[in-house]
Amino acid sequence: MSAPRTYRLAKRLAQLEPSATAAMTGRVAQMRAAGINVISFSVGEPDFDTPAPIKAAGIAAINQNYTHYTPAGGIAELRKAVAQRASSDSGVTYGINQVTTTAGAKEALYLAFQALCDEGDEAIIPAPYWVSYIEQAKLAGATPITPMASDASGFKLTPEQLAASLSPRTRIVVLNSPSNPTGAVYSAAELRALADVLRDSDAIVISDEIYDAISYVEYARWLKVAPEMADRTLIVNGAAKAYAMTGWRVGYVAGPQPIITAIKDIQSHTSTHTASISQYAALAAYTPSAEIEATVAEMTTQFHKRRDLILGLLAEIPEITCNVPDGAFYVFPNVTGLLNRPLRGGRVCTSSDDLTNYLLDEAHIAAVSGESFGAPGYIRFSYATSEEQIVEGMRRFIAAVKG
Repeated sequence: MSAPRTYRLAKRLAQLEPSATAAMTGRVAQMRAAGINVISFSVGEPDFDTPAPIKAAGIAAINQNYTHYTPAGGIAELRKAVAQRASSDSGVTYGINQVTTTAGAKEALYLAFQALCDEGDEAIIPAPYWVSYIEQAKLAGATPITPMASDASGFKLTPEQLAASLSPRTRIVVLNSPSNPTGAVYSAAELRALADVLRDSDAIVISDEIYDAISYVEYARWLKVAPEMADRTLIVNGAAKAYAMTGWRVGYVAGPQPIITAIKDIQSHTSTHTASISQYAALAAYTPSAEIEATVAEMTTQFHKRRDLILGLLAEIPEITCNVPDGAFYVFPNVTGLLNRPLRGGRVCTSSDDLTNYLLDEAHIAAVSGESFGAPGYIRFSYATSEEQIVEGMRRFIAAVKG
């Protein structure tokens, strides 16, 4: 038998880290396939169904044979609806040529990095950060600069940290509010302070607002606070979280027309457009509807209840602390008090990564370690699951960490 062939892969892949959230999802699937009852707090998607009118729009699109190519960036009707939504949200007027729809907000972010970054550029990405920001920046040739937003500041970047991170090479500043993984929501005053720091910079701000519909406090939008930054801002959003449409893969990016044109040019050579059926479903989502918005509001109410439930259960563990998240559907407790001490069975975990593996193996609960988000010593739990699962999962967690 001949030796296995060795393949030469692109050098850029040498620095690429696989998605930790996807890896944990894969491990959970394998264990469940083996008959193990795993409770997962690792998946970042709503556990609710897509609202019925949106599903009906997708079915109608199939029945009407809207199953062929569309223009790059999406059908005109959807881009018009997205432009109207972005304009209403931000207070900045966007035309149809200032938006493009994408295969999820993740693709919107990837295309933005590709359109804007060259080798030697820097991208300021506050930690804790969503896992893909870092890898997308690196794939575009940029160097991630990751100031740590501490739990003392509510996991929010301070003006002083931003000023210290800026350099002549800064190309992009990423702001994510509400945040994945922390659930932090910037106030208007906090955003204004960051905008003041950026006044004399040429950096482009990517405002990732994918969790905007899931906020438990008054939600401040970047461009509502800093409209003078409109010519240096890309708004990224999508239907996944607000409308429980993760599998439909619909996102969008809105911004200055020259940047959007560049993004669409790249898109024309990659995905071309998100699935035609998904586009018509998203058109229903972005067309004003009292029924759909009531469903979204009810989802947010349920997430709020679950947040309070999981926080109350976590408070029963004296060795950990946890900030109260103001949005999204994650808690991000500090678990350093559980490290380097005996747990059940005498097991000692030396990192939050070690702890999440222990919890999966021993307690059959899945979470994502803080290392994945640039924040060692923390764990992300998604509470996008039923109250019953939260109660049972936290029971297992508490039992597993008792010495």
